[in-house]
Amino acid sequence: MTHSTDTEVVTQNTRLRVSVAALAAAQPNILYLRDGDVVLYRRSRSLLYQCRYRLADGTWHRVSTRKASVEHAVTVACDLYDESRYRQRLGLAHRTHTVAQIAAVCCAELRTKIDGSTGKTASHDYLSCIERYFVPYFGEKCLEQLTHTDVREFELWRDRQMRRKPATSTLNNFTSAWNKLIETAVSRGYI
Repeated sequence: MTHSTDTEVVTQNTRLRVSVAALAAAQPNILYLRDGDVVLYRRSRSLLYQCRYRLADGTWHRVSTRKASVEHAVTVACDLYDESRYRQRLGLAHRTHTVAQIAAVCCAELRTKIDGSTGKTASHDYLSCIERYFVPYFGEKCLEQLTHTDVREFELWRDRQMRRKPATSTLNNFTSAWNKLIETAVSRGYI
């Protein structure tokens, strides 16, 4: 009788190990982290994990972790969440935007304005300043991290590109174009 009981126990242990091994290999569809404020998931058409996180004001934001491994994706998602909450506490936008990203939105708005009007407007000049000078020079720099030194170096670079000292009206166009860029960033909540 002990022999058959031992065989049953060994069989049950084997089944248990097989089912535990199957659980270890199964990938979760959705993971809730940080008391549900961070949700990690994988879309059906992607191998990479996505996350969404809730900020203190109750808004949700989605972003890709760019990781296929669940362990790495958890780390990235928690880091993104922590950084966003910290930036929100400081009164900054929840994520940074480059000048190129802001310029793309601003240029689209300017093109819409140009298409809707007849005749020549100052929007043509602003669009030219942004596309020919701001994006090539500041492109991948974050707007909120620009310093006075960056602006001064830009002015020197711009003067070399133009091969002469710009006229006052040209400088006014640059100033207005820069203000348009800043207005776009503020209105969209980028800064």
